[in-house]
Amino acid sequence: MEQSSKHNSERVLFKIHRKDATEILAICDEILLGKELSNKTIKMKVPSSFYKGTYISKSDALDLMRRYTNINALGSVLDLGIEKRIINKDAVIWFNTDDGREIPHLLIFSIPPI
Repeated sequence: MEQSSKHNSERVLFKIHRKDATEILAICDEILLGKELSNKTIKMKVPSSFYKGTYISKSDALDLMRRYTNINALGSVLDLGIEKRIINKDAVIWFNTDDGREIPHLLIFSIPPI
C-alpha cells in the first residue's frame, strides 16, 4: 500500500519565519494544527504558532517550495508533490494520526558555508 495522508485539502497554510539572513518556509494542512502525530521513534504535536499563516492552494505551495532552501512541510501538499514527482517519497518522514491516517513530513535545510 502506498503511503498517503488520505486527506484532500485544496488549501494549506504557509508561514515564512525569518531570523537574521535565514528564512524557513512552513507549510501545513489546517486540519493538522494542534494534532498529535507519531511514528515508531517519535511523537510530536503540530504547533499552530509555527504553521498558522496565510491560506494558499497546494499547487501554489509547491511553486513556493521551489523558491526556498529551508522548508518544513506537513500534510497533503507533499502527497501532491510526490504524485507530480517533485518530491522523492524516500525523503519523507511518515507519521500517523490517532485515527490511522498516514501524514507526510518533509524537512529540507541548507547549511551555509562557514
